Amino acid sequence: MSEAGFSVPRPAQLRRFGRVFYPAGLRLQKALAAHVSQEGNPDQLVILEHDPVFTLGRNATPADIHMSDDFLAAQGVSVHRTDRGGEVTYHGPGQIVAYPICNLRGGREDVGRLVRGLEEAMISTAADFGVVADRLKGAPGIWVETPRGLEKLGAIGLHLSRWITTHGIAFNVRPNLDHFRWITPCGFTDKGVCSLHSLLGGEAPTWEEAADRLQAHLTASLALDLQPVRQPSRSVSALTWRRGSNGPEILMMLRVPEHGLWWQSVTGMMEPGETPEQTAHRELMEETGLTGTLRPLGLSHSFWVDPAIVRFPDAEPRFNTEACFSMEVPAEAPVRLEPLEHSEFKWCGLDEAHALMKWEGSKAALRLLEAWLA
Repeated sequence: MSEAGFSVPRPAQLRRFGRVFYPAGLRLQKALAAHVSQEGNPDQLVILEHDPVFTLGRNATPADIHMSDDFLAAQGVSVHRTDRGGEVTYHGPGQIVAYPICNLRGGREDVGRLVRGLEEAMISTAADFGVVADRLKGAPGIWVETPRGLEKLGAIGLHLSRWITTHGIAFNVRPNLDHFRWITPCGFTDKGVCSLHSLLGGEAPTWEEAADRLQAHLTASLALDLQPVRQPSRSVSALTWRRGSNGPEILMMLRVPEHGLWWQSVTGMMEPGETPEQTAHRELMEETGLTGTLRPLGLSHSFWVDPAIVRFPDAEPRFNTEACFSMEVPAEAPVRLEPLEHSEFKWCGLDEAHALMKWEGSKAALRLLEAWLA
């Protein structure tokens, strides 16, 4: 073996998503860790992008976040405590997050080698774009010497349970660096944070370009022998609303018990040959009997599909990618529910609708609609 990473190939599957809301990312990791822990199942490498979030590792304290909860909520930044190592860090759009969910049993019981392999992959990715990064003793991650001093380009935070790894790395392509000023990032008060964009300006790569290179280097440094993987299913949500006498009203429908018993607006799976827009119109008619004016919300996100909600013929974890829309319907139009899916409905104000919604994607779609209506 080399000093950085592993050299004996191990079967693995690569799953690359776009936006994943952080709580959905935690559920995703838990499901994949359980899968990887079963003898014979391949390791998993997940690459994605999170919504704006501060995550507190096991060594973090509330004092590491400098802004109030109300301020962060107004800025659209959430806070989550996690079981990974380290202090507080930031994830957000423009940052590549990679979760190597690996079984280190059977001769790979060396977390230090894994950490060095992750660092080596990030160092090589930076070098691909002309940036010289290196390790710093006692400070996991990768660092760049800048005119402002040492600045962190990539962070590492891992969790290990029975030799199964979760969490991973965060590599800054072009996140909002101002958000790092609201925390003590990774416990350092005398060092900064940088990104490829802050270092290279207009010459910086896109998220996709950098993710391509990081993916290749992680596959090599972790000696992953990539196997075929099932692609995510695709669905749409259509946040259905009307103009009420006291402001916008959101249609909320209660799923029947065998379909989960939670409140939601219109959702549905895409059928072969359909565009997302066609699916949204079809589902609106099938679930409610309504027609309306469709508007993209500019939000697509992915998540693990819980087999307790949707049954599958085998144990392989399933994922779905949802495109989000809003749809205005006539105020006076009657709602005709599909009784096999929903048992009741009501029109709600924005606050009540937000309180009823179960999933992160639905809440984010509602915030986007609320901003558009303001």
